[in-house]
Amino acid sequence: MSELKLENVGYRFANGDRDVLQGVTCSFEPGNLYAVVGPSGSGKTTLLSLMAGLDKPGTGKLFLAGEDLDTLDLDRYRRERVAMIFQAFQLFPLLTALENVCYPMELNGVPLEQAKERARELLAAVDINEDKQKRYPSHLSGGEQQRVAIARALSSGARILLADEPTGNLDTVNGDRVIEIFRHLAHNENYCIVVVTHDLAIADVCDRVYRITDGVLTTLSA
Repeated sequence: MSELKLENVGYRFANGDRDVLQGVTCSFEPGNLYAVVGPSGSGKTTLLSLMAGLDKPGTGKLFLAGEDLDTLDLDRYRRERVAMIFQAFQLFPLLTALENVCYPMELNGVPLEQAKERARELLAAVDINEDKQKRYPSHLSGGEQQRVAIARALSSGARILLADEPTGNLDTVNGDRVIEIFRHLAHNENYCIVVVTHDLAIADVCDRVYRITDGVLTTLSA
């Protein structure tokens, strides 16, 4: 069964004069890394927002493991089942790297010491060493901040990761490193990862590529 499925999804902004998304039907399954490409304003980020439960479609339905998202507690859905990774990292500036990764676990009721132990494991897995775990985001490089953001997303226990231009603020070396982490998580740990990107070089290494043009989604590769 598909992890996340969209059926005939459409969306129009309030007071908008056109459909941002039109009849989008697709599925995203565990064990795969997906890319969604398209020009600015094509509907890519809107699609991600709907998948994250931040907005609701005007038409059509979204399903997670066969469950209609309309029937789910969307706050809990975003805490436990899907996680977002942003181009601008969105780390809490007054929390250390370790504290940033602990935060979602604490929200989910994990005891602090247990959260710290798991956070250290996740940060080590994305090559953030013990010294850097104690630093605030402003004292980390862009690549390090994005890897902390990935560890924070993983700490929630969500098996679906939605990444909006995750390499947009990184140089080529750090961007490649982030994508390699995503590939490992999808192929070796059975995550479902969806990356919105302008970078066709990233799309080339994904398992499936969707393109959105004027709100219409098509499959480029499978």
